[in-house]
Amino acid sequence: MDTSYYYRILGISEDADTREIKEAFRRKAKQWHPDINKEEGAHKKFIDINEAYMYLMDLHSNSSGISAGETTQQDYYHQWRREQREKAREQAARRARMRFEEFRRSSVYRTTNVLSHILDYFLLLLGVFIIIAAGIGLYSQGLYLEKNGEEVLNIQGIIADILITVAGLFFIVLSWSSIKSYRKKMKNNQDDQPVY
Repeated sequence: MDTSYYYRILGISEDADTREIKEAFRRKAKQWHPDINKEEGAHKKFIDINEAYMYLMDLHSNSSGISAGETTQQDYYHQWRREQREKAREQAARRARMRFEEFRRSSVYRTTNVLSHILDYFLLLLGVFIIIAAGIGLYSQGLYLEKNGEEVLNIQGIIADILITVAGLFFIVLSWSSIKSYRKKMKNNQDDQPVY
């Protein structure tokens, strides 16, 4: 087993950064948590996901004190495996025994949830920016071009602006549906809280 095994468990590329690792962990942990997923291998899969997350985060932060310059990635993996694997599995087993609602309140899940929510707002703003840029582009190019002394419709510019606007709308719809879903969940969670 090598480092790429952990990237495959989380379903991410080997050049993923810590944000991508956290998002992949949150997605996979939610999918395979034994309290939600009743498949036979869900418990083991959940533990493997936690182990992969802990290993990759440790590798990226190098918090174990292993000097990257002195060891190869393979050496790092073997040393980490000896020192940390059992610890990672114990922590993952504890998380797997939690009810999903308890797991959702854990710092790992909350942190990745907040990052995901921030990304949704970023995509919303990006979509608005793209649409504004498309409008400015069309305005600056104009609907007509002068070609051989005649005014002709700027078909290429119009099509390009339509495609850019569609891309912007895609970002807006995608992020807005995720934001609405998040808000609905938060409202349902508040409604479920007991009143004292």
